[in-house]
Amino acid sequence: MEGPSGPFVVIKTMSVRNILDEILPELLNENSLELIELNVPAEHRIEIFVDGESNVSIEQCAALMRELRGRTAEALDPYQITISSPGLDKPLRHPLQFKKALNKSIEVLMNNGEKHQGVLTDYAQDNLKLNLFRPSKSKSGAKPPLSETTLDLPVSEIKKVLKLIFFS
Repeated sequence: MEGPSGPFVVIKTMSVRNILDEILPELLNENSLELIELNVPAEHRIEIFVDGESNVSIEQCAALMRELRGRTAEALDPYQITISSPGLDKPLRHPLQFKKALNKSIEVLMNNGEKHQGVLTDYAQDNLKLNLFRPSKSKSGAKPPLSETTLDLPVSEIKKVLKLIFFS
């Protein structure tokens, strides 16, 4: 008597990370989404952050979850899976995120500890161009005015890039 065969048997013997590495690229491509970050931070937990050309909806995340669960049979049943778009607190990492952040306010933390705030005016894989804000003493939370100063920041020297939100 032979045991079960087929793709689901193979999935059961693979590690969680291997399963996700195998299935996610095709699944995301079918949904016109990009993988921004994949975390397996604790036993039985998986965090998947995705983004697209336009904002990712809750409905898209839910549909992606159903499709992922369907394609992995029971292999991921014991796992709590979270699929979402990166929030404001998540650093920009993926070229798609930088493209979407063009002409938007960001904060750049350099490896040497320097911080720069301004508007992202250009992005290349190895360089960011930032039009800096003028120093402002206002505590109103309003967006400060732009200066005439533009910085070219090598990506290799950047530790973290965050979106900035200002309130008028």
